[in-house]
Amino acid sequence: MTTERTTRNGEQRATEPTRGLSRRDEPRGAARKAALLAGLAVLLAGSALAACAAAPPRLHPVFPERPAAVKPRGRILFVLSAAREQTLGDRSKRATGTFLGEFYEPYLALTGAGHEVVFATDGGAAPAIDPESLDERYWEDEARRAQAQRFVERAPQIRAPLSLKRARAAADSFDGIVVPGGQGVMVDLLDNADLHALLAHFAVKDQPVGLICHAPAVLTRMRQPNPLSRRTVTSVSSFEEFYIETFVMGADAQVRDIGEQLEDHGYDHEAAFPGSAHALRDCNLVTSQNPFSTDRFSALYLEALTDYRHGARCASRGRP
Repeated sequence: MTTERTTRNGEQRATEPTRGLSRRDEPRGAARKAALLAGLAVLLAGSALAACAAAPPRLHPVFPERPAAVKPRGRILFVLSAAREQTLGDRSKRATGTFLGEFYEPYLALTGAGHEVVFATDGGAAPAIDPESLDERYWEDEARRAQAQRFVERAPQIRAPLSLKRARAAADSFDGIVVPGGQGVMVDLLDNADLHALLAHFAVKDQPVGLICHAPAVLTRMRQPNPLSRRTVTSVSSFEEFYIETFVMGADAQVRDIGEQLEDHGYDHEAAFPGSAHALRDCNLVTSQNPFSTDRFSALYLEALTDYRHGARCASRGRP
């Protein structure tokens, strides 16, 4: 069965497989919506308390007593998903990939600050873009979205990225790493040994590690302990996961409850109100919650890069 989607200005888009509920699924769908509203009420009541209980960063930048020579601006590795299809919990399939704005906005911020960005994917395949990330609600204006799409379609550095194996071999030539989100991360990057090794490599050198939205889930699959263990982090919230599964995907993701998994692995996980801009920095680890957090993420990541270039090392300030 297919259906036509209509844009806000009344234009019809191409037909696509319907992800609506069947009659037998209607009670389940009604229950999910009721739980969604109940969860929203709880979040409204508890958001102020959560803000008061926010955990401090575990590590902080410590600078040398004698100012060191400032390192020149270097290259930043962006690891994107090349997965084009995702299998959901009910065994149905959906198109997936990297969330466009979650890589393009930080890319603009970093290159605008004078850093070179190099792209890598599993196997060196062209990255996939999650169709959901093209929706206008994730963009401030149509021109920016069109600019991002043109970049993905035409830029040679993104059409022919490095393989993660090549990036791993050249790890010492980069100053930091960023992994944007999107459900594609859960398909080809979550358990990727090369990505795990790269994250550990940058972390042990106190170089900036940036994980956006779904990407912090990778921390739960790395060997513990590691240089990023037990940090204060954020990620897509359980409520946002539930909303996406109910109203966008039409079924549960196979890997979900990322925040709970992070807590189970010893991380301090914090989430802000759904859809709000939220990013956290724990010394050289910068994480963000959703597609609306890219400006905050970029600012914190650039801050971490600046500290690294000025010789900062990550150290504890007495927190257990």
